[in-house]
Amino acid sequence: MDAYVNVTEVGMFLLVGLLFIVLNLVLLAKRYTRARFAMLSILATSVWPALMIVLSVNQLNVMDQLTSGEWTLNAVIAWAVVLSTALMTMIPAGVFLHRLVTVSRLHSEL
Repeated sequence: MDAYVNVTEVGMFLLVGLLFIVLNLVLLAKRYTRARFAMLSILATSVWPALMIVLSVNQLNVMDQLTSGEWTLNAVIAWAVVLSTALMTMIPAGVFLHRLVTVSRLHSEL
């Protein structure tokens, strides 16, 4: 397995995915985000490590696949990585910024 897959990369992909899943579950448990948005982000987070592992094993450059203009399987996987990365990062970031603005408004009223 070590000849085809860098075990350290796989571990890091899984660790990042796990951290974002935990972050989304915490945001959902504290009711900072709606269930549909949290579940969409958790779905993107659970797919992301698998997509990154596929790109890593195939040794593909994401930017080359995104700008190729052809709809091959590799290009679809590259676009799926971009979409899942955006969903898994932007939803918690939006929740964080919304909470930050709310707290700053409450703090400025005092």
